[in-house]
Amino acid sequence: MPVLDISRTLFVRTSSMRTMFVRIGLGAAMLVAAGTGAHAAEARLEGGTVTLTQGESATFPISGGGNGPANLDAQCDISDVSGSASITFDGEYYVPLSSPAVGDVITLSRGDTRSYQLAGVVDSQGRDAYVAFRFGGAAAAMCFPGMDCSGAEGEAGSVTISCRNAS
Repeated sequence: MPVLDISRTLFVRTSSMRTMFVRIGLGAAMLVAAGTGAHAAEARLEGGTVTLTQGESATFPISGGGNGPANLDAQCDISDVSGSASITFDGEYYVPLSSPAVGDVITLSRGDTRSYQLAGVVDSQGRDAYVAFRFGGAAAAMCFPGMDCSGAEGEAGSVTISCRNAS
């Protein structure tokens, strides 16, 4: 009758379990080490308040993102609209994750106020990053021949743009 050698089987299983626990321990240590240094850099907006007349732009420089992507969290308000206005949003090395998107035209009427939470990523690679608002003039009135257009709103003389960091 063959003899069963249990000692060899137990040694192999014990050795495999030790190896498994060592691997789990090393994996957990690597995850903890990676997690402590894996937070995204922050970008900062150079805030301010600018009153624009037709054809002018308010540009707000952004620092950060020179060594890789950085998160931007800022607040911009458009106010003091004195008539009909079209404002175009622009940004260089800024990727918006919220509205407005780069190139969006914001149409405003007298007395309107708009607030935008700018959440996005800046990746300037050492170049000048910014967001900007350009006051391009009045929104086009929808007035067709034969219509009474006397109630069409006049062009705004100015608008005020204020931007600041949200945190």
